[in-house]
Amino acid sequence: MILLILLILIGQDDDFMGEGIGNGAMFQFQPLLEDIDSYSYIVGPGDILWFFVQGGVPSAYSGTGTSIMRIGVTPDGYAIMPSVGVWKVSGLTLNEATAVIENGFASRYPGLRGKAGLACLRTFRLPVTGYVASPGIRGISGANRLVYLLNKAGGITSAGSWTAVQIIHSNGDTTEVNITDYIINGNMLANPYLNSGDRVHVPEAEEFVWVEGAVRLSESLSTSFEGDSEESVWNKSVRGMVEYIPGETVSCFIRRVGGTKTWAYRDSCYIRRSLPDGEEEIIRAPLDNPLIDPELLPGDIVICPGVPPTVAVTGLVYSPGLYPHTAGMDAYFYIFQAGGLNNTASESGIRIVLTGGQEKKIDEISVIPPGAAITVPRKTFVGWQDPLLIFTSLASIIIAWKSLE
Repeated sequence: MILLILLILIGQDDDFMGEGIGNGAMFQFQPLLEDIDSYSYIVGPGDILWFFVQGGVPSAYSGTGTSIMRIGVTPDGYAIMPSVGVWKVSGLTLNEATAVIENGFASRYPGLRGKAGLACLRTFRLPVTGYVASPGIRGISGANRLVYLLNKAGGITSAGSWTAVQIIHSNGDTTEVNITDYIINGNMLANPYLNSGDRVHVPEAEEFVWVEGAVRLSESLSTSFEGDSEESVWNKSVRGMVEYIPGETVSCFIRRVGGTKTWAYRDSCYIRRSLPDGEEEIIRAPLDNPLIDPELLPGDIVICPGVPPTVAVTGLVYSPGLYPHTAGMDAYFYIFQAGGLNNTASESGIRIVLTGGQEKKIDEISVIPPGAAITVPRKTFVGWQDPLLIFTSLASIIIAWKSLE
């Protein structure tokens, strides 16, 4: 005889609660970066497990005829099936927890086969302290990893350590993580899962390397500047400092901080290094030449020069000047950036000069390339276009003639 198997639904977040599949509604899922690894995912309070009974539970016993049911993990870490069993699953891997439930069910009802899995992820909150942009308590799910939490806290600041991020567990143990292997090579082992009760702390780095120029530093690592120093004559550059890692080369360092911008002169990158005698050494470090890839030392300054692409707008506009190039835009986009045409501008006479010297009319080119110059000339007036201008011109001539008499 098959006994009625009831489901107790216990959860910590309404976003993860829903009706069973047997009742006509679907489970609610989160978008995930990767599949859940059942051998490394740790089950905890708030997780919702599914349980499938081979052949289904007859409606005469269950009242619904459903074959898939949900089991919520209780706040104290148990999975409960009334009339079947109670199992401690918190702290087990998903593979271990589902095996406990399946084996427990099979031992209670040898004639039935059951299969368990993870239906919905729990959510919990972890504190992030130390050298991050926004320390505090952040909410994550059981599928989120360390770098995700650090990003939610604004990222590691310029003074923070990338190589010694601390995960302090609820039992008092501390795991020290070097996340650079994940950032550079995508090694997921250097970006571990987090569990309820953990605390993440980013300590201060001990030694630093400076970088400036056309690089993609995050806001937590950099500040923009206008390139007004002797060695930095390009605009729209950034500068910042990042933890020094022994043995790291320039190319690895640039990849770690986010790479270069599209307008960087990658073959012109170099190191400025202070020597013990007070002198300064310049070391070439072209990024795309594997034969020249010098190792960094603490205190080095890595410089990646470059000039951002611009479009010049001149002539009869309200704010002539250089404006940042935006891919796919036409001439009117840049004219608008320059304040628009003034009252004496000739729209039909607008000319675009390309970097090779070719000249185009405004209706002959739909997309303005970087380095182009847009020139807006003055109108050519005729009597019927501006009678007031003609009248004032004649009046000026008459007044001048009378003054000569």
